[in-house]
Amino acid sequence: MSLRKHLAALVLSCAVAGFGAPALSQDPATSSEPADLPTLQRETRPEIETLSRPSLPEWRQEINVLRIGILAPSGTGRELLMADPFRLHMQETLGLPVELIPARDTRALIDAIVNGRIDYARMSASAFSTGWALCRCLEPLATPQAADGTRAYHAIALAPARSNLRRLVDLEGKAVVFSEPHSLTGYLLPVATLRAQGIDTTSFFARQNHAASPRAAISAMLRGDYDVAFAWSSLAGDEAEGYSRGPLHRMVRDGALSMGDVRIVWQSDAIPHPPQVVRANLPEDLKSLLRAALFDLLQAAPEAYDAAEPAFSSGFVAITRDDYAPLLHAFSPN
Repeated sequence: MSLRKHLAALVLSCAVAGFGAPALSQDPATSSEPADLPTLQRETRPEIETLSRPSLPEWRQEINVLRIGILAPSGTGRELLMADPFRLHMQETLGLPVELIPARDTRALIDAIVNGRIDYARMSASAFSTGWALCRCLEPLATPQAADGTRAYHAIALAPARSNLRRLVDLEGKAVVFSEPHSLTGYLLPVATLRAQGIDTTSFFARQNHAASPRAAISAMLRGDYDVAFAWSSLAGDEAEGYSRGPLHRMVRDGALSMGDVRIVWQSDAIPHPPQVVRANLPEDLKSLLRAALFDLLQAAPEAYDAAEPAFSSGFVAITRDDYAPLLHAFSPN
């Protein structure tokens, strides 16, 4: 069975990270925005309301409001308030009313943008790929850079340097430890890769288990509890320092690991950071305005940037659908 079918099936049965990391556990029949959460309404602005319609570009006559989906798992409206600086800045910059629409989990967010109830959302790479597989109607506008300048990361499999393990196929009969069951890099992607090669992981490994985090998985492997651990890394920067980001880097920094003690036996293609996504049928002029606003956001409105991108601090850069091609292929049902 193909990698893409396995990965799509795994993701749809597990949680995928979105604005945070909520589970994909909601019944699709109830995946619309929760009725008990308020929609943060746009402000009435005289300069918007009094514009002469005939003088406006055609798309401004057709688009009355930009609807931005926000993950709001708390059910309290707290996430909408936290995102409001971004709403206010985009409304001012675009000259277009903006509303925040809550979604209780990642499945609800995917469902809302696929079915046109929202126009825009921040999505994880896997959530974007899942949505694209459902409708072919989504377009990434920008992705954030990490402090080290990278905009992607890799799933990796680690073994002790003293072992003779060098490839995924060498793991037959070995004990392996994955990260959390919902982790794309620590579980879903490597398992789908093996199964696409005709390997049934339930019988291929002598033993398999999940750890509470990538670092916990690596620690268990170093203790000798397992032969291989699955985790993630930027794979950029100084290898001796555990690269620039990820559990390897933190463990080397903390004195818990020397890179000479481990070997990377497998790595995935680059997985871009969470994209800012729109429905592809939005007017091109509006998409251009959105891109420009995002590229300028960190300098123009730091508070709005933090509201839009809570995880990565170094500003947005251009991204295209081609950058997500490996995941789009994996999530495609065909």
